[in-house]
Amino acid sequence: MKDKRISHRCLIGTFALGLLWLVTIGCTTPIPPSTAESDHPPGSYRVVGIGPGDGDLLTVRAMEAISNADVVFCNSRIQAKLNPYVDFTDKQVLDGYGVLFRYYGKDCSEAKTPEGALHRMSCEQYHQKQTEFAGLVREAVSAGRHVVLLSSGDPTIYGPDIWSLRELGDLNPSIVPGLSAFNAANAALKVGLGEVILTAPFKKENSRDALEQLAGHQRATTVIFMPRDMKALFARLSSAYAADTPVAIVADAGVVGEEKTTLGTVGGFNADLSRVDGRRSIVYVGRRLDHAQCRAKPTDTGGLGKFYLVGVGPGDPDLITLRGLKVIESADLIFAHRRLEDKFRRYLAGKEVITGYHRLFPFYGKSCADVSPADRARERMSCEEYHQKQAEFAALVRNAVAGGKTVAMLDSGDPLVFGPCSWSLTELRDLRTEVVPGLSCFNAANAALKAGVTEGKTSHSVILASGWSVDEMAPHQSTMVLFTMRTEFQKFIDALSKHYSTDTPVAIVLSAGYADREQVMHATLETVLDRVGKDRLPFEYLLYVGDFLDRSVN
Repeated sequence: MKDKRISHRCLIGTFALGLLWLVTIGCTTPIPPSTAESDHPPGSYRVVGIGPGDGDLLTVRAMEAISNADVVFCNSRIQAKLNPYVDFTDKQVLDGYGVLFRYYGKDCSEAKTPEGALHRMSCEQYHQKQTEFAGLVREAVSAGRHVVLLSSGDPTIYGPDIWSLRELGDLNPSIVPGLSAFNAANAALKVGLGEVILTAPFKKENSRDALEQLAGHQRATTVIFMPRDMKALFARLSSAYAADTPVAIVADAGVVGEEKTTLGTVGGFNADLSRVDGRRSIVYVGRRLDHAQCRAKPTDTGGLGKFYLVGVGPGDPDLITLRGLKVIESADLIFAHRRLEDKFRRYLAGKEVITGYHRLFPFYGKSCADVSPADRARERMSCEEYHQKQAEFAALVRNAVAGGKTVAMLDSGDPLVFGPCSWSLTELRDLRTEVVPGLSCFNAANAALKAGVTEGKTSHSVILASGWSVDEMAPHQSTMVLFTMRTEFQKFIDALSKHYSTDTPVAIVLSAGYADREQVMHATLETVLDRVGKDRLPFEYLLYVGDFLDRSVN
């Protein structure tokens, strides 16, 4: 059996943007060069998101950050998971410093332990470990060593390690973005999501966004992290949602062979929770789940072929996962936008690549006779032309799969969050299909902000919205992330200003994930228009609104 580790025997050269390493596929496929900043001052500290599930959901950028580190903070479970992909032999690996956020910045004489909480240490002991950790990092960085703290999932979404950025802010720390359990669970469900509410079943004083307050949006899907007490959770959901509201529970998202999806309704689960386990699970609630293709049973199994929808991440090519690279390596036929074809050209050499079938979702499943003139006017092709291209694409895929070929459709970011290709999962539901989760531009932008997006003063939830829904979602006054998609900037500010105070912090993240041009602009609702001025914003930007930005290290 070939050694799957990234090793010096797989090194093929030094490039201007970093080292190229060969990864596990028999050491034949070069990893995209890291485009992360290479001119670090002597010593550095990074929190590295390693994703959920199996080790191959690590991004190339994260793998290189670990490979180039001298000191690695992680536990033995994480090290074992990553051992096939990273060589830890010459590194100083320190265990025992995970989940140290409790009581950070609080006076122990005033700190209260929540009723029923089972904290493993006292407030004073947490403070001692925090000080010890910070001292070790400072000592290593001052000696010119590169230090990484490995954090499961996306460190900025209910992550336990963001406190360290604030504590070590003088070291100019950074975050290497990682996939969230949310991204992996989306892939397991095989459902395209638009508006999303990311939340947790906390009950906090002065909170604006308890589960009950956020419920009821027909357009949005509520995604609940850390459900733990399922009985209590579904009792609360039953008071806020109709009994027939669809629910999905995804356990062990991203773990091949162990990942499990359970579908039902709010009323059904509330009556019988014997089928579910709250540990390592994430809960989805909303009408979009009616379209989840994880329940589809392939009927066309004559060939050995398969269709993959592959999320390749935003920004630079090193934000693709190792799993995504492996699928590209094995694919016989690849569909890609021309921009993605250029970005991954090195890995597509010798493969059949078809362009021109990327953004085909408009009017899918609709009768052209029912499409309004206004809807027709917004699109680049007529309804009939879209239907023709959709049929062409499906026929090409079916013919290839019937011939035993592996077919991959590449899509930027997380293909199931405002993704233009998710319709293909419905159209091809009779085939064997799989979604490879991808890092969203949201995950990359969170890292650029260097802040925990779920750590607001009055909000622990995050609403992912668009120009279509900002008026509906803004009244909650939760943290909001707006996927702008060419919506007029003034429209966003006008809608937000009706519900948020003028001194509410906002941030614009431009070109998230591109090391050479990623940019963060901070302002308030009152000043943001002046801050932006008359400059035309690029297509790739996200608008953040919420007081969590007051805690940004930037």
